[in-house]
Amino acid sequence: GSSSGSATAVAAGLVPVAISADGGGSIRVPASFCGVFGLKPTFGRVSEYGAAPLCWSVAHLGPIAGTATDTALAYAVMAGPDLHDPLSLHQPLPSLGNWDQLNLNGLKLGVYKQWFQHADPEVVAACEVMLKNFEDMGAEICEITIPDLNLNRVAHLVTIAGEMAQSMSYTYAEHHKEHGLDVRLNLALGRAFSSHDYILAQRARTRIINNFNRVLEEVDLILTPTTAIAAPAIPKDALPDGNSDLSTTIEIMRFATAGNMTGLPAISFPVGYTKNGLPIGMQAMGHAWEEHQLLRLAVNAESVLKRKEPQVHYQFLD
Repeated sequence: GSSSGSATAVAAGLVPVAISADGGGSIRVPASFCGVFGLKPTFGRVSEYGAAPLCWSVAHLGPIAGTATDTALAYAVMAGPDLHDPLSLHQPLPSLGNWDQLNLNGLKLGVYKQWFQHADPEVVAACEVMLKNFEDMGAEICEITIPDLNLNRVAHLVTIAGEMAQSMSYTYAEHHKEHGLDVRLNLALGRAFSSHDYILAQRARTRIINNFNRVLEEVDLILTPTTAIAAPAIPKDALPDGNSDLSTTIEIMRFATAGNMTGLPAISFPVGYTKNGLPIGMQAMGHAWEEHQLLRLAVNAESVLKRKEPQVHYQFLD
């Protein structure tokens, strides 16, 4: 993900918190891969002032942190209106009410089994164990159905690639040849989309927003794995030209992009490890402006998981 440096710095113990950006999972995906916490707030909750105008309609800033508590503290500092960003002005004031309550009594957690289980067996198994823990903590697990998920994937691709191509062509045109070949390939794809394609993607987006809002009338949170696979190995020949593997990218982003298209808040938190020791993350999506419910779920998950340090870890903060 685009915030892989942020997640790596946090996981390695260099910093407790890092500011991160998420247009298609790039807070949550690297947080999951690195075994830390990543919060993508509601669209407009955290000011985008100072961020690169790369993919403005799906872009979010938020924290990656080593603990649920540090995630909550960072969110509390970052969230709220900012006169420099008009999109941040139309929001209720941020709240952290009951975020650290160590039970889940009264929470309804929605699981769309067909989607939830569309992942590597090790990933699914770890997430299902955490589901059982949540149930033991007082949560009610509810079966849900969410239509048009494939439509969401295509509409997100058209939206983010089109916006990135426009932004990069306008702002950084003179640096085009400095991009890796994989980036140049993605930007070329974005330039191939038409205004007609973009408008159709936004019409699809309206349907997707309505689909998720209808489900959230029945449950408080929607749960999935964060990614369908644990962190893939980087091919030895990936540099200097980059690496383009769309099949793997689809598995990485399968659960993430709905949060960007709907603007709903989403969090990734650790739930276990593969047999090879790679971290596994779970994602929760919630109602707009209710980030405190996501943080509550994350702190409860943290209370039952024995965390493992990565092979490279520094004790600077002890």
